[in-house]
Amino acid sequence: MSARASSRERKSYWISLVSLLAAVPLAVLVGSRGEFAAWLQRRMESPVTVERNGSGQGAGGSWRLISLRRLPGTLPDTSLMLAEIDFSVEAADVLQQALPCALSLTDGAGRRWDPLPLPGRLLREAAPEVADRPQCTTLTIGEAGDAPLRVVELFLVPQQADGFTLSLALTGSPPILLK
Repeated sequence: MSARASSRERKSYWISLVSLLAAVPLAVLVGSRGEFAAWLQRRMESPVTVERNGSGQGAGGSWRLISLRRLPGTLPDTSLMLAEIDFSVEAADVLQQALPCALSLTDGAGRRWDPLPLPGRLLREAAPEVADRPQCTTLTIGEAGDAPLRVVELFLVPQQADGFTLSLALTGSPPILLK
């Protein structure tokens, strides 16, 4: 049989709970030795916007959207969007720390799509000329030489979607928006 807790015990319980809620975030902040604050600052930086036929600098490289073309979709009322991006390495050590990169596609209505994880067969059927190119998520610094390297990604989108923008995310740098 349990005895009823006194008001002093209840008060101590609630004070301990509130103290714990304050102590855990403080411990994370102190334990990260400034890394959390730096990450938060990077997240608050405004993205680098690159207009069509322009190039943007970021994460040790120069990035340029070559094409964003619509291909026939495999499902009814869908399209495949093929994104081709060139990049030139300017600072290999900075780029190595920023990889892997991640692309996402956003339309004019604000809907967002991630690339297809294994586009092999679809890419070979729809655009065989780019089927052997690396994807952004599998890119390694060893594939980059002096010449620009072309990266491709494939997205499955509704057929009526338009007004696309690509967002290129790299670790430790603001996102690059390719229009």
